[in-house]
Amino acid sequence: MSFSPFHLSLTILTTVLGLSAAYLLRVPLAIGFAGGLGVLVVITLRQGVPVRILVQSMVTGMLHTKEVMYILLLVGLLIPAWTASGTIPFLIDTGLKLLNPAYFVSFSFVFAAGISMILGTSTGTLSAVGIPLVGMGALLHIPLPLVAGALVSGAFVGDRTSPFSSANQLVAASTGMTVPSQFRFLLPTTLLAFATALTFFVVADVNGNWKNAASLGHASNDSLLPVEYASQFHYSLWLWLPVAVLFGTILLRFKTRYGFLLSIGISIVLGTLIQGVDAHQWLHGLWYGYASEQLPSLHSKGVSSMIGLIILIALAGAYNGILEETSAMQPYMSRLFGNTSSQRSATVRTSLFGLALALLACTQTLPIMMTGRNLLPLWEQKFPRGHLSRVVADAPLIFSAMVPWNLLAILCGTILGVPVERYAVFAVFLWTLPLYTWIVSYVVDINAAETI
Repeated sequence: MSFSPFHLSLTILTTVLGLSAAYLLRVPLAIGFAGGLGVLVVITLRQGVPVRILVQSMVTGMLHTKEVMYILLLVGLLIPAWTASGTIPFLIDTGLKLLNPAYFVSFSFVFAAGISMILGTSTGTLSAVGIPLVGMGALLHIPLPLVAGALVSGAFVGDRTSPFSSANQLVAASTGMTVPSQFRFLLPTTLLAFATALTFFVVADVNGNWKNAASLGHASNDSLLPVEYASQFHYSLWLWLPVAVLFGTILLRFKTRYGFLLSIGISIVLGTLIQGVDAHQWLHGLWYGYASEQLPSLHSKGVSSMIGLIILIALAGAYNGILEETSAMQPYMSRLFGNTSSQRSATVRTSLFGLALALLACTQTLPIMMTGRNLLPLWEQKFPRGHLSRVVADAPLIFSAMVPWNLLAILCGTILGVPVERYAVFAVFLWTLPLYTWIVSYVVDINAAETI
């Protein structure tokens, strides 16, 4: 079954316009997205799909997003729990004692990249190390979009490249590759984008005003630390435990939500015993977020701020379920790929298709799966499938982190407290990958022409 060009265009246009209007008007994105979902439902029913099948596909699609909904809900609990327990203030002060703040942005990128290669998850990395590093950046008066851009860039080094990454494994499965053989094709663009991003962040550190501030206080690290944190919280080595538990559970491949729950529970116990937080304060803080008149820099959002995002995720899951059930876009993907014999042209078309899916699907999974699975039969007729893995990893996989209403971007922005439209311009690793993958395809074309 396929939609007519008119029906497909109407669905896409309604979805994009609805999301754009909601974003510009600062109303919940779920409201804007509901229009596109409604049009998709009506068109699907008019195509003759039984109501039972339609509802079943929507429910299946929503169930596929339940892990993301869990994470969003738990992030709303984790951040105020870590703050009220004293973990985040303790990590900020401890980190400033250990780091040379003059190269803070570069360190954030490299550190996040290393952790993400071990953990294989962008959201896990940002949850474990991003929150305290953003807090440190705020204290050093470094622009938070720059810090967030460095952290997101580093987090996606592993999300895209690590053999432990579910996204990396999904790319391999969708393109018929093994993870080790795929790594060889990913390596050139990985190194190019990593070197470009590191250069950018080093230059930012060298030219940043925080370099002068850091040099003044470097001889005495205590001068860099705000005494207000230590005066408001009781510090203890036990405050490392929530971070260690979250880090450890992710490393041991526990389900992410279990690691969050355990870390939150430990934070509540520590906050009660060490900081004296009572039950009423916990309930208020976890629901509305941490707030303190003495420490405005530590203010955070709670579970209540996540409700609208969770509704959006559920609607997006239903939308994706319908698209997968009906295979509505399959014929158009074949036309998009066309009869091109140039890998660089195929790379551009594949990347544009991945971008379109990232704009519409609101998830990272669907662009990877649909691009890889549906274009593989066409791609391998002309080019090695390993190059398709590279293109999918360098475009559809990472586009999701740069679309404001995409679930992955929402998660990244929520964890770091910096919206995607503010950090995306500084997420150098992300937006240089599509450029470098096109350059590599161009070089492949040249080498192929020389061998003929």
